[in-house]
Amino acid sequence: MQTPFRLSALSSLLLLSSSVMAADVAPEVATITLENGAQVRLKDDFTWEYIVTETKAAAAVLTTQAVAPAVNAPVVATSAAVAAAPVATAAPVTTLTANAIARPELLGSTAKDGIKVSFADSQWKGDKLGLSFELASTSGEHVTLVEVEASFFADDGTLLKTEKLEVWEAIFRMPETYLRKGEQRKSPVIWVEGIDKNQWQKQLINLKITEINSR
Repeated sequence: MQTPFRLSALSSLLLLSSSVMAADVAPEVATITLENGAQVRLKDDFTWEYIVTETKAAAAVLTTQAVAPAVNAPVVATSAAVAAAPVATAAPVTTLTANAIARPELLGSTAKDGIKVSFADSQWKGDKLGLSFELASTSGEHVTLVEVEASFFADDGTLLKTEKLEVWEAIFRMPETYLRKGEQRKSPVIWVEGIDKNQWQKQLINLKITEINSR
């Protein structure tokens, strides 16, 4: 009389085992879409980040490539041993997603190991772009250096330039310049060259912390 129950229980266990095995071989990173349309990448270290860029194929550009003549082709009396033939090439282009362009607040902030860096404001001095950042710490370490990778995007979302910036650097043997837990500090003005002011009216900048030093 108990056979159907035992079979049902066994089936449940088999299904559970299959689910566990599937989870073990599943990718370490998952992608979800929020209600506002933004996409989020979940990492296996229990952190997450917005997906703000995508790679697109650029328009094909005709270049020339040397082509050797056929084996049985007649020999032509010329100094050129090969012929040049046009070849279409297309390099991939990094651009912001449509959602990131519509929601620039997704871009200008990054956090890692208890340190948060946010883009505060900008200024121009001729062709040089001056940037200021706000930093906040919930880390128990005394932070002496914070480096970010800043990616600048044109108003249409096309990547203009990527550069590493030291947004915080303490002074040697001056503990009062360390970034400590619970503190909020503003970076000095950091000057960047190579950004076209006319293409950067929307101030689209994506940040990623690449290095944190502490003592």
